[in-house]
Amino acid sequence: TDGDKKSSNELIKKDDKGEKADLKFVPKVNDKFRYKMSAKTVSTEKSPATMDKDITSEQIMVYYYTEEVSEISSSGVVTYKMKFDSISITSKVMSGDSSLAQVYNSNIKDSVHSMPDFIQYNALIGQDFKMRVSALGEIYDVYELEQIHNNIFKALGDTLSPQDKATIKESMGADAVKSILQNQFQKFRGGEVYKDSSWTFTVESSLLVFPIKNILSYKVKEFQVSNGDAIANIEANLGIDFISKEQKDKSGLNIKISDSKAGGIGAIVFNLSKGCIVKKETNTNIMLDLKISAKGQSAKSLQNLTTSLSVELL
Repeated sequence: TDGDKKSSNELIKKDDKGEKADLKFVPKVNDKFRYKMSAKTVSTEKSPATMDKDITSEQIMVYYYTEEVSEISSSGVVTYKMKFDSISITSKVMSGDSSLAQVYNSNIKDSVHSMPDFIQYNALIGQDFKMRVSALGEIYDVYELEQIHNNIFKALGDTLSPQDKATIKESMGADAVKSILQNQFQKFRGGEVYKDSSWTFTVESSLLVFPIKNILSYKVKEFQVSNGDAIANIEANLGIDFISKEQKDKSGLNIKISDSKAGGIGAIVFNLSKGCIVKKETNTNIMLDLKISAKGQSAKSLQNLTTSLSVELL
């Protein structure tokens, strides 16, 4: 009810240093949120493997899903009951003037729908599962995925060995679902944050064969009140540091980065009153000029990767 919703001037406070707010996810039990998330990845490669021609691959994934707040613990951990309503994946490969395209839509039972590549997505649709998220926007765990796994086993004819079943649970397990949904949440540092102040997280991951450090910086651009709700507008910057610029791949090729440009920007609209992300848009661009060598021979490879993500509350 609106009676227990804090007023916007309780959420956005002022003192002699300016406006500030405690940024955290505080929804109410039974609140329902419906989201659309789109993730687009475009990669271009020019190397001996592509006969020194530019080959571009493009993938657009669109998820519609619903979440309902089922419980909030005394420490502010939110349990959501979740389900994916639909998923579509458009894949294209382009080279010169030729292109190949394939469209998967979870709601359209065509020949693509039944391909093995999409079994795990079909299995997700309409199935309830749960996730626990801290008040600072970190997904702790995703669970109750048993029915989703059973759907995958059924689609594969249920003649699977325990080892195969374990592999499948891994491929559409808690970590896979978490990596999709973490994009919807914004990680906050905790405590009150002033307008124009910033905070940073670093996350180590990998890009191709290279270990990297992602440096995510956030800054509150402004606080505002919209339709009585307190809103924080946040800008994001991504920096990427290559921990190592020379690596060997699985086949023993030596891969060295001759030149690289990498980074990204984003914008987040966070509703403090409702305790949810309203909108989030991020774009990253990575360019790598690589030198690949083995057995005394070397070749150049140029790789370009752009990703754009948009999350919106419907």
